Formats: sequence, structure tokens, C-alpha cells
Amino acid sequence: MTEGAAHSQRPAPPLRTARLTLREFLPSDLEALQALAGDARVLEYAPAESRALEAVRRARAPPAVRRRPARRRSYELAVVLQRGGKLIGACDLALSGPRAADIGYMLAPRHWGHGYGTEVAQALVAFAFGALALERLSAVVAIENDRSRRVLENAGLVWEGLMRRHLRVRGRTWDCHLYVIDRRRWLAISTPCAAAPARGS
Repeated sequence: MTEGAAHSQRPAPPLRTARLTLREFLPSDLEALQALAGDARVLEYAPAESRALEAVRRARAPPAVRRRPARRRSYELAVVLQRGGKLIGACDLALSGPRAADIGYMLAPRHWGHGYGTEVAQALVAFAFGALALERLSAVVAIENDRSRRVLENAGLVWEGLMRRHLRVRGRTWDCHLYVIDRRRWLAISTPCAAAPARGS
């Protein structure tokens, strides 16, 4: 896939893991996502406003007032349980440079501790290096957020550095870890079908 194709406005195909589907947001997702983005436990290490929430708001806007860039710079996706179709989180991949991107994710607290975060991160990594043909992927995590650090490590990302006073959330400044993975490492550790477009998409 050429870089221009990777940055086009076409929708992302649904990505399917063992238990989850990552898909474009629907207008009906807004209520569940607003509840997620208003949970203090979710927001402990994350800003209240997210690219995912903004994506759903755009989806609800009348077509005449929707504003889309000429080239797509980010993919905001709903995290949905395959069994029952319930939205349990959101994730995103945003282009950050030539053939590079960063990822983020958030899950409802009741679904923590079940490995869903790792499935989401693995799906985003596979999407980045597969369908989008990127070369480097990164993620930033507050140094206190051990849960998210484990998710990234389970998805194959490795620690690259410490960024002092990198993030400011609700009046507090955070030191953050930078985690990265490049195409060479992904090819070395990836297994078939880590995340693939859903059949029929």
C-alpha cells in the first residue's frame, strides 16, 4: 500500500481479535463513550477529551456541518465485545510523522484485568504495520500507570526513554515513559492473525 493510500479518507476495516471487534464509531455509541470518558478511574491518567470522543461527535453531526481533512490523520475506533456487541472502550492511532504513528486506548474499569487491553494494542500494532504499511509506532504512558505499561510490553513495544514533565492533565504535570516498536521487531515477534479485518468487510 502506498503512503497516499494509507492516509486516504476511506473507513478502517473492522479489526477482529479473539474476543473483540475494533470498528468505526456509530452515532449510537456516543452515550456509552461519554460515560466512559467521564469515569474518574479511566481519567486518572488520561485527558477528559479524547480523539475518540471527538470522532463520535462528528459522526452525530449533520452531514452538511461535518468537517473532514483532505487526508485522514487518525483512526478512532470503538472497542466492542464480539459476544453481545457491547462497547467497552475506545482506541486510536494517529499519524505522527512520515510512516509513523502513536496509539492510545481506554477501557471501562469493569473490563480491566481480562487481557482486553493487550488485544486492543496488538490489533493496533498489526493494523499499523499491515494495512497502513507504517515503519514505527509509539505510545506514551504516565510513569505511575503500571497497568498500561504491561499492556504495551505484552503487545511487543519496548521502553525507549523517560520524558520529564511531558503531559499536563487537570493541573498536574506527569513524567511519562515512551514505548516504541518498529516494523523489523514486529515482523520478528508477530504471529499470524493477531488482528485481521473481519470477514466480509
